[in-house]
Amino acid sequence: MRASVSRTAIVAGGGIAGLSSALALSLAGYEVEIFERSPRLEAVGAGLQLSPNALDVLARLGVLDALTQVAVAARSVTLRSGRTGTVLARIPVESTAGRGYLSVHRADLQRVLLDAVERVGWIRLHLGQNLSALQDEGPTVCASFRSIDGTASTVSADLLVIADGVHSAGAALLDYAPARNTGVQALRFAVPPDTDGSATGEIEAWLGTKRHAVSYTIRRDGSRNLVVLQPDGQTRLDGFSLWDQRLRSMLERADPVGVWPILDVDHAERMVPRARIVLVGDAAHAMPPYAAQGAAMAIEDAWVLACQLFVSPPEVALPAFAALRAPRIAKVVKRAAFHRFVYHLPPPASWARNAAMAARSPASLRADLGWLYDWTAAPLDGGPT
Repeated sequence: MRASVSRTAIVAGGGIAGLSSALALSLAGYEVEIFERSPRLEAVGAGLQLSPNALDVLARLGVLDALTQVAVAARSVTLRSGRTGTVLARIPVESTAGRGYLSVHRADLQRVLLDAVERVGWIRLHLGQNLSALQDEGPTVCASFRSIDGTASTVSADLLVIADGVHSAGAALLDYAPARNTGVQALRFAVPPDTDGSATGEIEAWLGTKRHAVSYTIRRDGSRNLVVLQPDGQTRLDGFSLWDQRLRSMLERADPVGVWPILDVDHAERMVPRARIVLVGDAAHAMPPYAAQGAAMAIEDAWVLACQLFVSPPEVALPAFAALRAPRIAKVVKRAAFHRFVYHLPPPASWARNAAMAARSPASLRADLGWLYDWTAAPLDGGPT
């Protein structure tokens, strides 16, 4: 269901959060202008995971069919001992209703979203535009941008959505505290396809003391994403020298993509509602990746925001959005912290963890995440699902 276009929105940021927000707002009756600071839309990083809750929104945005053509379906996450590779647990990741789980190259998801944006006549994308000032007074919000050639412009709209990531210029202009380093860094690698070109959908994580590794296929040719998380400041992989031979073989033939510090922000502070300005995605609630929900939460944000704006003006919709999202974000952040604690346990605590996992069925392990994966998007008009 698409409302008639009668209201205007500015979206600062052209990544997953910004593009998803623009698409959702266009369905809610908004004419949208996206301002992205980069001169070209280039995805940073290699891969990401999209759980059933995110896929439910992407289906409503009309992009899921295109995404499934480039993504790889997964049915479970396999947790392994870092040292031996022994399977500790296999956790199903499909929703109770059967909605699947995908892993995908970040650039492919961004391209699918961008293609959809370009098909909507009332969404316009401006590249090379840095958010430099904003004002939220009166009946509209004003945002100023400076282009890479120094040209300045100011735009007014009914709404400003700040979706410019963990290093958010919008958050800085609102005097929010900057992102915090969590003391962990991610070393990302691109693993070329196996010689047989097979593409398995299995997501694997190797667990160890103060560190772990995650790998999953991100393209149909069998290309894999491999992420190593370890204490900040350790740029070498010495801590993995005695780990599972299969993981070490993968690392030996992988191409480094880069090293990223794992950051978070004060989501409670940033999600307090304002009159006509709202933060979404990492700008609002950047979190460590231990629950693989960063992209999913941004995509959820986009839809929930649009649902509120479909039926109410911003001054009513934004407090309602915050009331809906803040408890869920807090719960996901708490779950991610729990995963970090459990994944990084040293012996002998890790032995007890392994025994506890072995004693549980896959179904019971999946049930722990039912509240997360079984979330479904409300209809845009607030009617029955």
